[in-house]
Amino acid sequence: MRTQRSLLCLLLALLLLAAFPVPAYAGFGPGGKAYRYPTITVLAYHAPADLTVQVEVPKNGEPSSESTRRVQRAWEQSFFLYREDVFRANSFKGNETDFAGSVLICSAGGEEHRVPIQKACLTVGGSRDVMTLDCRSWTLSPGLPAWRAPLIVAIRVLLVLAVKALLFFLLGYRERSSWLWMLGLCLATQIPLSLILGRWIWVNDTNWNSAMLVGVMIMCLAAILVLETLVLALQIQEKDRDHTGLFVGCSNASAIGVLVATLIWLPV
Repeated sequence: MRTQRSLLCLLLALLLLAAFPVPAYAGFGPGGKAYRYPTITVLAYHAPADLTVQVEVPKNGEPSSESTRRVQRAWEQSFFLYREDVFRANSFKGNETDFAGSVLICSAGGEEHRVPIQKACLTVGGSRDVMTLDCRSWTLSPGLPAWRAPLIVAIRVLLVLAVKALLFFLLGYRERSSWLWMLGLCLATQIPLSLILGRWIWVNDTNWNSAMLVGVMIMCLAAILVLETLVLALQIQEKDRDHTGLFVGCSNASAIGVLVATLIWLPV
């Protein structure tokens, strides 16, 4: 029993270590190409389906309109502007300086709206800024809505929970204590996992070619697999351990599929 407790403590420590990964300055994809983070990200809410966004940037005293990359995920439209596409090899002075006086040119339904990028939306010395565009009033605000992150985490966790609960039921588990252990452990692992991934994924742009992101995912999922195997095998007495191990394996394989699907199709 002491050995089992020691192993459980070790696995919990590994899970905590996964929550605080070491810093990385770049992720590399095929051919050694570094993953690029957008310097300006605009999240558009209540946006028309044909919305396009350009950023008018003053360069050398003359306005220059730069195109953005558009991504549609569920209820959100996102527009990304990469600094290298605007300033090429010029020196970096920080977004507050480089994009001072810039304007969003929003076109939809044959109409054009000019939305100034306020100073509050740009970081002093920073290179990555996120702002929210309300297409009903055509106003821009810095950062993300306060409700966004909790909603996305809740959707991910509930989808995984639903898949695991279905498998648990199909494998014949009916006792209340079994369900409490399964659901409680699922919540205790999936909520931190979703929060950890949120630190490594840029807003609405999953950097699959970042080796660090993939490594963090593998580390967390492996820790969850072993932790669930140990805890559920010890605590659930309704079925034998082989039956419980079958559930853990199948449910985690399904959970990985659900997680990847949410990272592809839903806002991140």
